[in-house]
Amino acid sequence: MAQSTNLTVGQGETFKILVSLTDQNDTAINLTNYTFSGSIRETYSTEDVSTDFGFETISPLASGSFYVSLPPASSSLLSSQDYVYDILLVSESVVRRIVEGKFTVRPSVTR
Repeated sequence: MAQSTNLTVGQGETFKILVSLTDQNDTAINLTNYTFSGSIRETYSTEDVSTDFGFETISPLASGSFYVSLPPASSSLLSSQDYVYDILLVSESVVRRIVEGKFTVRPSVTR
């Protein structure tokens, strides 16, 4: 079951969080042979993706840690509102949702 976590970013800001995956024994999950996928949409039923996350693994892959990010160019294109998102862990035979929730974009004052 995915962890539910609400996230917030300001329009035009860099967004970057560290995610660390562990198993039921609190042991880091080796990320070798895994990729990630993640999107932001206005609602769960919206066809169009508002934007996609970028991912950066941390060496060693056995640490189970990776970064999820959005550059300022992407966050500046999002309207100030609440969205939904999820992040998937993908291997050849398994797709697992690991994090999901609300993604809030705050308006920017400085331009």
